[in-house]
Amino acid sequence: MKLFSLLGALILSASPAWASDSLHLNCEVEVVNTKVLLDSKKVMQREVNSGSIVFKIDLVNSRSMGAGSDTWEDIQIVDGVIQDLRTGEVDGFTYEAKRAVRIQPPGEFSVKTVASNDKIMVTVSTEGECSEIDELVFDEAQ
Repeated sequence: MKLFSLLGALILSASPAWASDSLHLNCEVEVVNTKVLLDSKKVMQREVNSGSIVFKIDLVNSRSMGAGSDTWEDIQIVDGVIQDLRTGEVDGFTYEAKRAVRIQPPGEFSVKTVASNDKIMVTVSTEGECSEIDELVFDEAQ
C-alpha cells in the first residue's frame, strides 16, 4: 500500500504560476492502473478511474503542494512545463515516474509510473488537462 500512496504523492505534486508568485491548478485526469505477472505477462488487474487533482505552485521558489498536503515539493520548470524523473524503492518495488505538466499556459498533465519487483509489474498512467483556479478554490479543497 505504501507504493500506491507514493504514486499518489507523485501525481499530486505538480503545479504552475507566472503572472504572480503562485499558480493554482485543477487537473481533470484519468488514471489507468495495470498489474501484470512478469513470468506469464498475464494481466492480474486493470482499473480505470477519473478525478481531479488540485495543487498550487510557488513560482519564486520552484515548488508545489497538492491540496490536502502540508509539505512543499521542489520542482523543475522548463519552458513552462514541470518536468521530472523520479526513481526509488517502496515495499520491495523499484519505481520510475516521469512527469510533465504544462503550466504556462495551463494544459496537459501526464505522469507515467512503472514499478516492479521479481514477480509483478505495475504501470500507472495518469493523463488529463489542467486549468487555472482561484486561490479560494484551492483553499476549499484543503
